[in-house]
Amino acid sequence: MTYWKQKKVLVTGGAGFIGCHVVRHLVAEGAGVSVLDNLQSGTWAALQEIIADVGNCRIDVSPDITDHRSVLHQPEGDIRCIQADVRDAGVVRLVVKELAPDVILHLAANASVPGSVEDPAYDFNSNTGGTFNVLEAVRLEKPDTRVVVVSSGAVYGEPVSFPITEESPLVPISPYGASKMAAETEARMFHVVYKIPVVTARFFNTYGPGMPRFVVLDFLKKLKKNQDCLEILGTGRQMRDFTYVDDTVRGLLVLAEHGLAGQAYNIASGRSYTVTELARVVIDVLGLTGRTRLSFTGESWVGDAQRWEVSIDKVVTLGYSPLVPLQEGVGKVAKWFSRSEDM
Repeated sequence: MTYWKQKKVLVTGGAGFIGCHVVRHLVAEGAGVSVLDNLQSGTWAALQEIIADVGNCRIDVSPDITDHRSVLHQPEGDIRCIQADVRDAGVVRLVVKELAPDVILHLAANASVPGSVEDPAYDFNSNTGGTFNVLEAVRLEKPDTRVVVVSSGAVYGEPVSFPITEESPLVPISPYGASKMAAETEARMFHVVYKIPVVTARFFNTYGPGMPRFVVLDFLKKLKKNQDCLEILGTGRQMRDFTYVDDTVRGLLVLAEHGLAGQAYNIASGRSYTVTELARVVIDVLGLTGRTRLSFTGESWVGDAQRWEVSIDKVVTLGYSPLVPLQEGVGKVAKWFSRSEDM
């Protein structure tokens, strides 16, 4: 029997890109899953598509979360889906009270650096305020619930030494990074003061089927329109740790089971590539090597860090091991993209 068998798990942001894959893994492991999402960036249809290969599981959308029966009476094998916003403290508390989850995987957030620059108030209220609301609901209703708060490598800003470890200075350079840093501070406080068993996961550049944006998808879209030239934002020398979504999810679940409360962990592949190297991998996967030339805009967006080389030694000690190399992962995304474009 796995750790997750018959566990009651609440996934906030479970209709988003990474959240959908988290739900798929949990259902496959035998967990009873509920999802809370405001559908700002995800859809129930996207969730149903991602979990389609997991038995006969289907989503069941609660029509009225103020009706306690709609939350409590969940048909076996179904994923209870609640359309709500983590910015609404009363709703979050009601959901935690009625579901009484064993584990909360808190992914609900604004996940766009450019979006945070355009609307820093929404970013802060979603990421920092939403995290506070989840943890406060746990404190008030079920303080033994194990919580994993998803943060981001953006909290490190523009590091000056490498590799980036969990002890590296947190100096965010975007509203997004700042809101995630504040959310981490709340998480530590709730553990220290209220003894809530909360762990923080710092994600880096996750990609995979279902991704709504980001560089891998951007390259595929551009190459669909023009196979002769691929324009790259910035200089192409930006360095990133591109992590396939299944590896990110595995890291998250390892933290839920084994992570030390009050601690933060990097979740990444442990290997970095320049954006130009990524572009060449995408070109190779599509069979366009020798045909497609690269061009560069020279400038990126505000808040775009130029170099991330990440140490994952801390989470590896818990049993995490990334399994999907970049070439294989990009190939999976290319196949998904091709199918989705044909539908």
